[in-house]
Amino acid sequence: MVVVVFLYFNIPLLVEWVALILFVGALIAGRADLFFRDWGAFLAALLAWQFTAPVATQLSTPWHLTELISADRFMFHGVVPSVWLQAHLYHPGVLEPWDVFAVVMYSLHFFTPLIVGFVLWLTNRALFHKYAFAFVLVAVAGFATYIVYPAVPPWLAAYHLVPYHNIYLRSPGGHVYLPGVRNVFDAAAYHWYNAYNGQISIGFLHQHVDQIGAMPSQHAAFPFLGLLFLRRQFGRWAHLGLLYIVGITFSIVYLGQHYVIDALVGFVYAALGYAFVMHLMPHLQLFLARHVQLGGRLGNQRIGAPTHQFTADDERKSDAATR
Repeated sequence: MVVVVFLYFNIPLLVEWVALILFVGALIAGRADLFFRDWGAFLAALLAWQFTAPVATQLSTPWHLTELISADRFMFHGVVPSVWLQAHLYHPGVLEPWDVFAVVMYSLHFFTPLIVGFVLWLTNRALFHKYAFAFVLVAVAGFATYIVYPAVPPWLAAYHLVPYHNIYLRSPGGHVYLPGVRNVFDAAAYHWYNAYNGQISIGFLHQHVDQIGAMPSQHAAFPFLGLLFLRRQFGRWAHLGLLYIVGITFSIVYLGQHYVIDALVGFVYAALGYAFVMHLMPHLQLFLARHVQLGGRLGNQRIGAPTHQFTADDERKSDAATR
């Protein structure tokens, strides 16, 4: 019900509000103490990620644009999906049902993966810990990519842009790379059901998002990561989550927030994060445990074992063995 109210009044479900909703759920379930113990580091990492998100914009790493457009055109036979979808579905000044669907899906960016974590936490705490580690790993990997590979989203490529050093500046004499594409998320929010169209946030916790963080799409990566862990816990029933994956992919492309290639790379990041935590990390832990145990034994022998004096009898035995 709380989520519906947030979405109806067009209030973004930021990390702090999702955390509060989940804490109330943990309180009702009688697990408030476990919530702080298991979720503290997880939520702290997400809040820290919000603080560091604008860093990528402030650095002098070259912005990328044309190769992303070329990748989508290559996959779709010369068509950029954001351009095609908006040309056929977007009607300026009208809030269509698919606009509502796309905005709602996009707004669940933090809520959906965290609710997946909450379900895992209630059913399998050990798996939840692995999910939380994988989630933070994918988030950090995405943030690192935003720094070394800042990517211009489709809506920004629709402005008149002029390459200037490492960035693109808006200029009347610049080139329009994706004519006709709009930031449909902002346009739909302007024509939303309520006049508020804003956000309520805890100021010192919420920071501005990175506007050149198109690659990879974490809107796609986080739900796919959740699907992989839900499949681990619930088996084939989790495949229903594929409908959500399709819906969020449509939404981020239609809204002009991401290219299809961004979503595909996001899926790869999620798969790699899952594979590392579930398959590679256990082998690394076993390898390290064996070496630590072996090192402990050798240390004990050096420290606690009695010192053997080499005697004349030992010398005779050595000579006999040599002969």
